[in-house]
Amino acid sequence: MSDKRRRRSFFDKFPDDEDFRDIEEIIEHMMEKFGIDLDNISKQPFFYAFAISKRPGEEPEIREFGNIPDYEDDVDSERQQVRIEQRSPLIDIFEIDDMIHVIAELPGIDKSDIEVSATESSMELRASNEEQKYCENIELPVTVDPDTAKANYRNGVLEVILTIKDFGNKRLVQID
Repeated sequence: MSDKRRRRSFFDKFPDDEDFRDIEEIIEHMMEKFGIDLDNISKQPFFYAFAISKRPGEEPEIREFGNIPDYEDDVDSERQQVRIEQRSPLIDIFEIDDMIHVIAELPGIDKSDIEVSATESSMELRASNEEQKYCENIELPVTVDPDTAKANYRNGVLEVILTIKDFGNKRLVQID
């Protein structure tokens, strides 16, 4: 009866070593279910992001990017298989004065692994290395001169600057 009336210590509320061991076992079990070997995890940081864009009259477009592999559900096996596919980079397009600035995030890619080609109305971006592959065909909002394209790549961000094509001066048209 004296045990029931014993006052609880303030420190009884904190977890002990056994609780932490249980948590570690749960984490290890979860990692096994996901097919992740904790001993072989890369020392490189992981990141994942997505962008949702909605244009009038179209379905929302969801683009995923990052350096974490995607997993597909495999009904026959507890372990899931890694699927490798090409991704769409996060892209912003700005019109500043008489220039179009196309900015694309390509994390983990070297400058030598990037290929950019442009026409008057679109730009194609391809980049790949052993771990990831990016590909995107970008429709430009205005007509540009592809011969004036300049590109700069720094810290995983590609910036391509194109001059807007000049179609001459406007002239007033007389109506009969």
